[in-house]
Amino acid sequence: MMHLMYNGTDTLKVLGKTGLKVSRLGLGTAEIGFAYGLGSPALPQEADALALLADAVGAGVIFFDTANYYGLAEERIGRSGILQDPDVVVCTKCAQFLEKGEYFTPAELEAKIREQVQSSLRTLGLSALPLLLLHGPSAQQLQEGTLTAIVKKLQNEGSIRSWGASTRGEEPALAAIAAGADAIEVAYNIADQRMARRVFPAAAQKGVGIINRSVYLKGAFAGKAGHLPDSLAPLKAAVASAQSVADRLGIPLPELALRFALSESAINVSLIGTAKREHLISAVQALAQGPLPQEAVAALRALAIETEAQVDPAQWPK
Repeated sequence: MMHLMYNGTDTLKVLGKTGLKVSRLGLGTAEIGFAYGLGSPALPQEADALALLADAVGAGVIFFDTANYYGLAEERIGRSGILQDPDVVVCTKCAQFLEKGEYFTPAELEAKIREQVQSSLRTLGLSALPLLLLHGPSAQQLQEGTLTAIVKKLQNEGSIRSWGASTRGEEPALAAIAAGADAIEVAYNIADQRMARRVFPAAAQKGVGIINRSVYLKGAFAGKAGHLPDSLAPLKAAVASAQSVADRLGIPLPELALRFALSESAINVSLIGTAKREHLISAVQALAQGPLPQEAVAALRALAIETEAQVDPAQWPK
């Protein structure tokens, strides 16, 4: 396995309190599990998905983000054999019902989380999950303490090694940090820069690892902005302005978006979601180019959008 280089430097970083060594570039696996993204994406064939996973490891990508509700993703990761490599780290998510606002008693909540953890262990072929993220808990749910007690119990029993939360917005992320999470997964990109204000400094103070998703904002910064509805006109304008910056630098827009995220030192690993080998290779090559020039970073920071409905795909028109 080769090690990715970032501006001539080995990109392995420690993911906060987890102690896990991860590549600065990680692979999000939703797109190998189900049809995901703007436009009309197709689910890749099994052989292509397994080859992509192997190619990623061969290129030095050793962090994989998945979930038990990503269709076939966990199954394909388990069948690929990549987890037999001791350097490869997989992070999976559970309890999507938290984001949906479904109510359960503490006993029911524990039973459901346990069931999902055991399912992931079986599917991935692991004896313990390196990192388990709760999906979408609210700040109130994290502050209440039941979730923390459940994951700590799983840690003590050896089912999981580290825990955290995949969150939307600032308050749940801050609550996860305060609750003792080892790592959090947040969204940070050219249009959505909210995490830089309070979340990144709070995480640094507590030694909490940062996993960054939505680098391309569901494809908006990867050539699919034409599929955005007119109601997202401010976002479309930000994409057009970012394209102008990319044109001045003479680089593709997806490279600009990825290198913008990689220019944020608080982030340990940035995820790209793709089912295509050529996109993976392009991302690896973009990483090797190093940070963006400071004037480009400044220009892109000026494109931040504060309206949550513009930058959170969960709130986009269906």
